[in-house]
Amino acid sequence: MLKFLLNSTFRAIVASYDTPERKGARGERRVHNALTFGLRENDYRVLSDLILPAARGTTQIDHLILSRFGIFVIETKNMSGWIFGETNQEKWTQVQNRRKRSFQNPLRQNYAHVKAVQEILQVDENALHNLVVFTGSAEPKTVMPDSVAWGLKDLGRLIALQNEQVFSDAQVNAYAQKLRDQSFENTKAVRQEHVENLRKKSTAKAHVANAALASDTATTTCPRCGSKMVKRTNRKTGDVFLGCANFPRCKGTRKAT
Repeated sequence: MLKFLLNSTFRAIVASYDTPERKGARGERRVHNALTFGLRENDYRVLSDLILPAARGTTQIDHLILSRFGIFVIETKNMSGWIFGETNQEKWTQVQNRRKRSFQNPLRQNYAHVKAVQEILQVDENALHNLVVFTGSAEPKTVMPDSVAWGLKDLGRLIALQNEQVFSDAQVNAYAQKLRDQSFENTKAVRQEHVENLRKKSTAKAHVANAALASDTATTTCPRCGSKMVKRTNRKTGDVFLGCANFPRCKGTRKAT
């Protein structure tokens, strides 16, 4: 009995240690330490875990690097398993232990962060670099965009590729100060408010999507049996209308829009 209790306690501790939030925080710490100690201090300024004002609320940036060679906005993903995704896909897929899980395309997610920084600093978008780094054991199983790094060394390589000066030291200093002035104090209350804003945005998006689906369903399903409608042409008049796919068993129709 004691052994069972100890095993149960150990599993509970491991489970609490491996929550997505804690895994994410560990990955962000690794990236922050690698950037802080791996990049030349005279050339790069590393800012991590920034909460900045954005349209309709706030945005939280994992890592931001200011340099003469541009501004790097970095999203960290501490994940394992196989990763499938493309640049323009809304969702990417993680496959682990034969289980699939969808998650937001991190490049799209980070683009909102990039736009928030651009809005605050008023710089050319070409000087901003949207980068994503996977810090766990995850492996890509599709051809990934060039701006996605697989590990810290690969992230360093992507940063080093930008070697043409676009800002002066004075500009870099001014941008760093402006971001510090604009950023919110990273307290528990501020983080909770940020999460609540994200929840509200997600709920609003879901309501819009459900409303659109309901509207679409109301005009594209058969009013008699609920089946799919297909476009048909009246052979006498040449008019196009929507007819039930179960015709002739069902003769439901709608006007074509």
